[in-house]
Parts: sequence; structure tokens; C-alpha cells
Amino acid sequence: MGIAREHDDAGVLTVTLDDGDKNALVPETFEALMAVLDEEADARAIVLAGRPGILTAGLNVKWMAANGRGGVEDLLVLFGRCLMRWWTEPRPTVCAATGHAIAAGTMFAMACDHAVAADGSSWGLTETQIDFELPLFGIALARHNLRADRLEDLLLPGRRVDAESAVEAGFADEVTDPDQVVTRARAHAAELAALPARAYAGTKQRLRGADADAVLAGLAGDIAALTAHLPG
Repeated sequence: MGIAREHDDAGVLTVTLDDGDKNALVPETFEALMAVLDEEADARAIVLAGRPGILTAGLNVKWMAANGRGGVEDLLVLFGRCLMRWWTEPRPTVCAATGHAIAAGTMFAMACDHAVAADGSSWGLTETQIDFELPLFGIALARHNLRADRLEDLLLPGRRVDAESAVEAGFADEVTDPDQVVTRARAHAAELAALPARAYAGTKQRLRGADADAVLAGLAGDIAALTAHLPG
């Protein structure tokens, strides 16, 4: 997975996922996304973007099939750690969902402080439809983002929705033309970066820290239970 970094004059770092295809996620992707946050200490805000037409279609199913239950467990634990790292990043984070944001794509959007959706894109935590239980880290993100009256209606059947419905439900925060997604995300990131950094980081920690800690404490056990039915 190619991951490019670009800085602008406002101190906003844009991190772009681009594998030339569907941006299917593998362990190296999660490691690289966590490394970005550790290595880019001078950035005042971070935008996570996809390639034209897609943020990510989710986990790389071919990789999962080739690596057995143990590999899938390791992949999901790393995925959960990466999401919680982004969710609790003290600096402002904005997702530029340049296209479809299915499953893991929706989770990354919810893990950011603000998400800009491309008009015409598809969203949703669709795990049920592929006979996969939703990890607790995905449920935690959904509980913090989705309208309470839509939570079970969307998650239990793994319902897929369009961009407008994603905003209405809480998966994303605004919709714009596909060619304006990154521009809008960078502008919003700059607005958030202009706020007092200490107070922003502290309030985010108060909002999310306890739930993120609980997810991480139970992560290995949750994933082991979730994957127990898979062949070794």
C-alpha cells in the first residue's frame, strides 16, 4: 500500500492511501498509519485521504485467506490498535473520504474528528453481510458517532448507505463533490488547528480516552473470540 505525505503552509499534513486499486488494508498499512502520527510531530493537524473514487474497501480478503486464523487475529488486533491511536490522537484529524468508505473505511472516518464524504459514495459497517461479527472497536466508534436511533438498524443487518444518509446517520459529517473532498478536509483541518491545542487535546481525551482504554484492554480477547470459528 502506497502512503504519501504532503504538508501545507497551514501546518496540515495530508496522508494519502493509494495502492492503485481498492486500497485494501494489510498489516503494513496499519503500521505505517501509526508511524505517521509518531513521526510527524510538527504537523498541527492531519488529513487522512484516499485515492480518487475510494477511501478503502476494507481489509484485504486475499491476504486474510492466505494467512489463516492466526494471521487474521494479528491483522484485526493491529487494526484495532491503529483505529484507537487515530481516535485518541491529540491533534485534529479529518478524513477526506474521496470515494467509497465501506467497513474499515467507515471505521477510519469515524475515528477521525470530522469526515468529508464524496457525493455518490457508499458507506456502512457491512460485516454482517459477509458473515463477520463486528469487533468491539467498531461498535465503540459507532456508539460515539451514530445517532442512537440508527445504531442497531444500521449495524445488525450491515446496511450500506449513500453519502447523504451516512451524514444523516453520523458515519460522516458533510458531503461535497468528489473533486472537492480533499480541499474541504484540509480547510476544516486548518480551522481546527487554529483552536487552542491544549484544550482541544484535553477535551478529546476526556471524550474518548476511557472507552479507547477499555477497547485496548479487551482487544486480544475480543478478537480471539471473534475468530474462533475460522479454520486454523
